Amino acid sequence: MTPLLALLSLFWLADPSSAKDVPPPPGGRFEAEMTKVVSERAKVEMQGLLAQLEQASQPAETKALVKRRLAGLKVAVYTTAKGWEETVAFYEGPPLGAYFLKGERDILADLRDYARAAGIPVDPEAEKRWTGKSAKTARFTKGDETLQVVVEDHLIDPRDGKVTATTVVLVTSLGS
Repeated sequence: MTPLLALLSLFWLADPSSAKDVPPPPGGRFEAEMTKVVSERAKVEMQGLLAQLEQASQPAETKALVKRRLAGLKVAVYTTAKGWEETVAFYEGPPLGAYFLKGERDILADLRDYARAAGIPVDPEAEKRWTGKSAKTARFTKGDETLQVVVEDHLIDPRDGKVTATTVVLVTSLGS
Protein backbone atom coordinates (compact mmCIF):
# COMPACT_ATOMS: atom_id res chain seq x y z
CA MET A 1 0.00 0.00 0.00
CA THR A 2 1.38 3.43 -0.87
CA PRO A 3 1.92 5.83 2.05
CA LEU A 4 -0.82 8.11 0.74
CA LEU A 5 -3.33 5.25 0.62
CA ALA A 6 -2.21 4.08 4.04
CA LEU A 7 -2.85 7.55 5.43
CA LEU A 8 -6.26 7.71 3.87
CA SER A 9 -7.04 4.24 5.25
CA LEU A 10 -6.81 5.87 8.67
CA PHE A 11 -9.95 7.80 7.73
CA TRP A 12 -11.82 6.18 10.59
CA LEU A 13 -9.14 6.95 13.21
CA ALA A 14 -8.99 10.31 14.90
CA ASP A 15 -9.33 12.47 17.98
CA PRO A 16 -12.31 11.54 20.12
CA SER A 17 -15.12 13.97 19.48
CA SER A 18 -18.40 14.22 17.66
CA ALA A 19 -18.30 14.85 13.95
CA LYS A 20 -20.13 18.04 13.06
CA ASP A 21 -23.37 17.91 11.12
CA VAL A 22 -23.90 14.21 11.92
CA PRO A 23 -26.37 13.47 14.71
CA PRO A 24 -26.06 10.42 16.93
CA PRO A 25 -28.24 7.47 15.94
CA PRO A 26 -31.72 7.15 17.47
CA GLY A 27 -31.29 6.14 21.10
CA GLY A 28 -27.56 6.35 20.55
CA ARG A 29 -24.94 6.71 23.22
CA PHE A 30 -21.56 8.34 22.54
CA GLU A 31 -18.91 5.80 23.55
CA ALA A 32 -16.17 8.12 24.81
CA GLU A 33 -13.88 5.40 26.18
CA MET A 34 -14.02 3.27 23.03
CA THR A 35 -13.46 6.34 20.88
CA LYS A 36 -10.47 7.31 23.01
CA VAL A 37 -8.88 3.85 22.71
CA VAL A 38 -9.24 3.87 18.93
CA SER A 39 -7.87 7.42 18.78
CA GLU A 40 -4.79 6.62 20.85
CA ARG A 41 -3.94 3.64 18.64
CA ALA A 42 -4.46 5.77 15.56
CA LYS A 43 -2.09 8.49 16.74
CA VAL A 44 0.75 6.01 17.07
CA GLU A 45 0.04 4.56 13.63
CA MET A 46 -0.35 8.00 12.04
CA GLN A 47 3.10 9.10 13.21
CA GLY A 48 4.73 6.32 11.21
CA LEU A 49 2.54 6.94 8.20
CA LEU A 50 3.23 10.67 8.22
CA ALA A 51 6.95 9.86 8.18
CA GLN A 52 6.34 7.57 5.18
CA LEU A 53 4.39 10.33 3.46
CA GLU A 54 7.40 12.62 3.73
CA GLN A 55 9.52 9.98 1.95
CA ALA A 56 6.89 9.31 -0.73
CA SER A 57 7.14 10.65 -4.25
CA GLN A 58 3.78 12.41 -4.00
CA PRO A 59 3.53 16.03 -5.18
CA ALA A 60 3.98 18.62 -2.44
CA GLU A 61 0.38 19.85 -2.85
CA THR A 62 -0.94 16.30 -2.34
CA LYS A 63 1.13 15.91 0.82
CA ALA A 64 -0.11 19.27 2.09
CA LEU A 65 -3.75 18.30 1.40
CA VAL A 66 -3.38 15.00 3.27
CA LYS A 67 -1.73 16.71 6.25
CA ARG A 68 -4.40 19.45 6.33
CA ARG A 69 -7.23 16.91 6.22
CA LEU A 70 -5.64 14.73 8.89
CA ALA A 71 -5.17 17.74 11.15
CA GLY A 72 -8.98 18.09 11.26
CA LEU A 73 -9.71 14.38 11.74
CA LYS A 74 -12.55 13.64 14.18
CA VAL A 75 -14.29 10.42 15.09
CA ALA A 76 -17.31 9.46 17.15
CA VAL A 77 -18.28 5.93 18.15
CA TYR A 78 -21.91 5.35 19.11
CA THR A 79 -23.86 2.31 20.15
CA THR A 80 -27.63 2.01 20.02
CA ALA A 81 -30.23 -0.52 21.04
CA LYS A 82 -32.01 0.18 17.74
CA GLY A 83 -31.55 -2.39 15.02
CA TRP A 84 -29.13 -2.13 12.11
CA GLU A 85 -31.91 -1.59 9.53
CA GLU A 86 -33.55 1.18 11.55
CA THR A 87 -30.22 2.90 12.16
CA VAL A 88 -29.23 2.80 8.49
CA ALA A 89 -32.70 4.08 7.52
CA PHE A 90 -32.28 6.98 9.97
CA TYR A 91 -29.10 8.17 8.24
CA GLU A 92 -30.62 7.63 4.80
CA GLY A 93 -33.37 10.04 5.86
CA PRO A 94 -33.31 13.80 6.52
CA PRO A 95 -30.24 14.03 8.78
CA LEU A 96 -27.86 13.09 5.95
CA GLY A 97 -29.79 11.77 2.98
CA ALA A 98 -26.94 9.28 2.72
CA TYR A 99 -26.72 6.38 0.30
CA PHE A 100 -25.09 3.38 1.94
CA LEU A 101 -23.18 0.52 0.37
CA LYS A 102 -24.50 -2.50 2.25
CA GLY A 103 -22.93 -5.87 2.66
CA GLU A 104 -21.80 -8.58 5.02
CA ARG A 105 -18.52 -9.07 6.79
CA ASP A 106 -16.84 -12.11 8.29
CA ILE A 107 -16.84 -11.43 12.03
CA LEU A 108 -13.93 -13.73 12.86
CA ALA A 109 -11.74 -12.35 10.05
CA ASP A 110 -12.45 -8.80 11.26
CA LEU A 111 -11.75 -9.81 14.86
CA ARG A 112 -8.43 -11.40 13.89
CA ASP A 113 -7.41 -8.33 11.86
CA TYR A 114 -8.33 -6.02 14.71
CA ALA A 115 -6.56 -8.16 17.33
CA ARG A 116 -3.40 -8.28 15.21
CA ALA A 117 -3.39 -4.49 14.78
CA ALA A 118 -4.17 -3.87 18.45
CA GLY A 119 -1.67 -6.42 19.71
CA ILE A 120 -4.25 -8.38 21.69
CA PRO A 121 -4.94 -12.13 21.57
CA VAL A 122 -8.14 -13.60 20.19
CA ASP A 123 -9.91 -15.64 22.84
CA PRO A 124 -10.20 -19.32 21.75
CA GLU A 125 -13.88 -19.29 22.78
CA ALA A 126 -14.44 -16.30 20.49
CA GLU A 127 -12.73 -18.23 17.68
CA LYS A 128 -15.22 -21.07 18.12
CA ARG A 129 -18.24 -18.83 18.58
CA TRP A 130 -17.66 -16.62 15.53
CA THR A 131 -16.29 -19.15 13.03
CA GLY A 132 -18.37 -18.99 9.86
CA LYS A 133 -20.59 -16.18 11.11
CA SER A 134 -21.20 -12.96 9.23
CA ALA A 135 -22.54 -9.56 10.20
CA LYS A 136 -24.23 -6.70 8.41
CA THR A 137 -22.34 -3.56 7.49
CA ALA A 138 -23.27 -0.32 5.74
CA ARG A 139 -20.87 2.41 4.66
CA PHE A 140 -21.51 5.93 3.42
CA THR A 141 -18.64 8.09 2.17
CA LYS A 142 -19.30 11.67 1.12
CA GLY A 143 -18.19 12.47 -2.43
CA ASP A 144 -15.22 14.59 -1.33
CA GLU A 145 -14.24 11.86 1.16
CA THR A 146 -14.37 14.24 4.14
CA LEU A 147 -17.15 12.32 5.89
CA GLN A 148 -17.76 8.65 6.47
CA VAL A 149 -20.51 6.87 8.43
CA VAL A 150 -20.27 3.13 9.07
CA VAL A 151 -23.12 1.16 10.67
CA GLU A 152 -22.56 -2.44 11.77
CA ASP A 153 -24.73 -4.90 13.65
CA HIS A 154 -21.89 -6.33 15.75
CA LEU A 155 -19.42 -4.41 17.86
CA ILE A 156 -15.80 -5.50 18.16
CA ASP A 157 -14.85 -3.64 21.34
CA PRO A 158 -11.54 -1.79 20.80
CA ARG A 159 -10.65 -2.20 24.48
CA ASP A 160 -10.63 -5.99 24.64
CA GLY A 161 -11.76 -7.45 21.29
CA LYS A 162 -15.04 -8.79 22.68
CA VAL A 163 -17.76 -9.18 20.07
CA THR A 164 -21.37 -8.30 20.90
CA ALA A 165 -24.53 -8.17 18.84
CA THR A 166 -24.97 -4.42 19.26
CA THR A 167 -25.54 -1.82 16.57
CA VAL A 168 -22.50 0.42 16.36
CA VAL A 169 -22.05 3.63 14.37
CA LEU A 170 -18.65 5.07 13.54
CA VAL A 171 -18.70 8.65 12.24
CA THR A 172 -15.48 10.08 10.88
CA SER A 173 -14.81 13.49 9.43
CA LEU A 174 -11.69 15.02 7.93
CA GLY A 175 -10.63 18.62 7.82
CA SER A 176 -11.12 20.40 4.50
